[in-house]
Amino acid sequence: MGASIVTEDEFNGKKPPCDLVMKGGGVSDVAYPTVIVELAKKYRFSSVGGTSAGALAAAIAAAGEYARETNGFQRIAEIPNEVADTLFSQFQPEPQLRPLFNMLTAPLGSGSALAKWIAVISSAVMGYPRATLIGLVPALLVLVFTFDSQDYGWLAFAVLLGLVGVALSLGLRLKWALTKEMPEANFGLCSGKTMPGARGPGVTDWLADTIDRVAGNVDERGRPDRPLTFGDLKKRNPSFELAMITTDLGMMRPYKVPFREAEPGPDGAPQAVEPHESHFFSKADFEKLFPPRVMAQMCRNEPLIPEPHWSDCPGDLCAFPKERDLPIVVAARMSLSVPFILQAIPVYKRDLTLQQGADQPRKCWFTDGGVSNNFPIHFFDRLWPNAPTFAISFDEFAEERHLEGKEERRVEMATDLREGDILPILPISGIGAFALRMVDTARSWQDNLQRVLPGYRERIVHIHLKPDEGGYNLKMPPNVILRLAEFGKEAGALAASDDFNMDEHRWRRFLIAMAEMEQLLDELATSHDKRPPGCESFDEFLERYKSAARYQPTNEDSQLDPGWKTETLKRARALVSLGNQWREKPTVRSGRIPKPECDFRISPKQ
Repeated sequence: MGASIVTEDEFNGKKPPCDLVMKGGGVSDVAYPTVIVELAKKYRFSSVGGTSAGALAAAIAAAGEYARETNGFQRIAEIPNEVADTLFSQFQPEPQLRPLFNMLTAPLGSGSALAKWIAVISSAVMGYPRATLIGLVPALLVLVFTFDSQDYGWLAFAVLLGLVGVALSLGLRLKWALTKEMPEANFGLCSGKTMPGARGPGVTDWLADTIDRVAGNVDERGRPDRPLTFGDLKKRNPSFELAMITTDLGMMRPYKVPFREAEPGPDGAPQAVEPHESHFFSKADFEKLFPPRVMAQMCRNEPLIPEPHWSDCPGDLCAFPKERDLPIVVAARMSLSVPFILQAIPVYKRDLTLQQGADQPRKCWFTDGGVSNNFPIHFFDRLWPNAPTFAISFDEFAEERHLEGKEERRVEMATDLREGDILPILPISGIGAFALRMVDTARSWQDNLQRVLPGYRERIVHIHLKPDEGGYNLKMPPNVILRLAEFGKEAGALAASDDFNMDEHRWRRFLIAMAEMEQLLDELATSHDKRPPGCESFDEFLERYKSAARYQPTNEDSQLDPGWKTETLKRARALVSLGNQWREKPTVRSGRIPKPECDFRISPKQ
């Protein structure tokens, strides 16, 4: 595929807004630039988000929207041809971990199982020559002492002893690499930085440069200059939102980045932020992960002055920048931390659960967002949407589903009310596939259920990939990379086509929201009015407890504000009254509501 001819006129002028959410998928992200370009021809992005590889693409899309009037999307259109020959070279392991990296990537690509095993063994032997020689020493000694013997039994014994010795020696060396060298390298083979002697940039350096080139943040020589920040995006468009998901292994939870900050209260003043919401980073740690110009932006705040009793954190901590000052490449890299391939990001937080030293920052490991939420389709969602939120998903290609005669359906989008409302049943073969499916189910079951809901499924474009495409196939040849780019172009064009009916989409969302609201009001009214066996009604509880002082605001004289309590109880009674009214026929739920059924839930913000 040659370079696409994209003109400036295709992106300028008045265009309706849309949001875009992109799923994680390893190096499948090479399909995303053409998705972004095709959608940008019809829409202006008002919000963009994603996880892992989708976060990388979201950062690039945000840079393109930032520079829409100055050829940002034209520069994005050039990315597939740029990475076709450089993708694998962007993953540059730490020197001491290169043998492990070579062993991990040796089976990638075509070839028989035997050839792949031989490649793995060769990578270990060549990567750890000292351990190999140590393992051969006993066999060599046997050969020396039996050199004059004509007994072939000794020769066979020496060969067997050599194989066993090399296996044991390499095993011990690999154990050292996995238990000592990997943890010291932030539990990953590649930092993302460019390694000495490399022929091209590492993935983080490439991403930082690409974001700034797309955004037009370059000096007079065309070299990337000051990194693009979230604040830059807001200055250009105050309503624009860029969001990614990362996973905090220390607290075992997902985080939305940029981190949530103090939000204005009803009076417009910022509400207090809990101390545990503050994040810190070690300058020495981050210098190993990000280029100098990004570090210059990150370290604009004064370093944190450590307290004398802090013993579990380094002395060069800096407060994490506020959203306006945070380079978007840092947020993207925090989401794109593919376990064991790309190093985890060390970030410090105060652990308030400790009995002693509870105010000192402790290290948390932030790894790939896909570990906890690989498809954040809930991003930018509204009960009653005013603009479409498109989502791009990578899925497995299966002939029984995606082959019509001799024609393969590699890209599709639900256009009928009944399409896509049932999850496919995927086969499992072998103990390894069984274990991987358990892990994938644990992290993705909520995403999988949400993607089949009405109001969601018809705005998802699915790209069906074969085993040698995308995922963790770091060694994809250029023709496969460009093929994925073509699929991306098709996916973007499909989302931007008239096949997506916004009016029908909004009507479905309206019916679902109204039916669920009616159900919720019904449940509130029932709890308020009726007394379950052995319990009091909620009305009786409010009458009994309404004089309690907890969680009530105070006025300037630190006296309880009775107006707030009175108004809150008044609104509760109004909801109960509305719930009773909505029971009158015909109810919303008696109509034809899109299936499957949904649940309203209260969940914590990420």
